[in-house]
Amino acid sequence: MGILPHRDVGRALEVALSLDIPFWPQLPRVSYFEDMYVQALENFPGVIIDPVRQKINFDLSRFYDELPSYFEKAEDPGHLG
Repeated sequence: MGILPHRDVGRALEVALSLDIPFWPQLPRVSYFEDMYVQALENFPGVIIDPVRQKINFDLSRFYDELPSYFEKAEDPGHLG
C-alpha cells in the first residue's frame, strides 16, 4: 500500500506494477475516501468523518456512547471492512 500524489489512476497503477513489489496505490487527490486515515477510522466509535469539509473529528462523549455497540459488532469481520 502506498499513497501517491497522482490524479491519473492509470499512471498510478503503472507505477505500482513497475516495482519489484507491486502495491495497491491510494490516491487521496482522486477521492477523499482514498486517504488512509479515513479508511482506518471508518466505523470507529466517536469518529465523525466529514467528506464535504474533508475533516475528521473526534467526540469523546459520542465515543463512550458508541463503544458498547462497537464491541458487539467487533466479532463481525464485515463490520470493519
